[in-house]
Amino acid sequence: MARRKTATKGLINELAVQLKLAKDPNIIVFTPLGGLGPIDIVTLNMQTNEYTAYDVKTKNYRGKDYTPKDGYKRNSKGSLINRQTTAEQKKLKVKIIYP
Repeated sequence: MARRKTATKGLINELAVQLKLAKDPNIIVFTPLGGLGPIDIVTLNMQTNEYTAYDVKTKNYRGKDYTPKDGYKRNSKGSLINRQTTAEQKKLKVKIIYP
């Protein structure tokens, strides 16, 4: 059940980003057929003929503070967890986008 809930949230966020990008009349939005792979959305700007690849991430926040071995407590509760691109995404110049 938990996996289905997070997958649904991810799908909703992908659709929200697609809608946001599609509001620009100069941009055409493409999505992968199977929904698998390092890229979630590809856009084509009709004026500049520029392709941009995006990976949509859902915003997640830290639930508790972190205390490492050195004992210095980092007050990070409630802060956004930043996601990084994978090596394959870096090679493809994929941008991470949050809804």
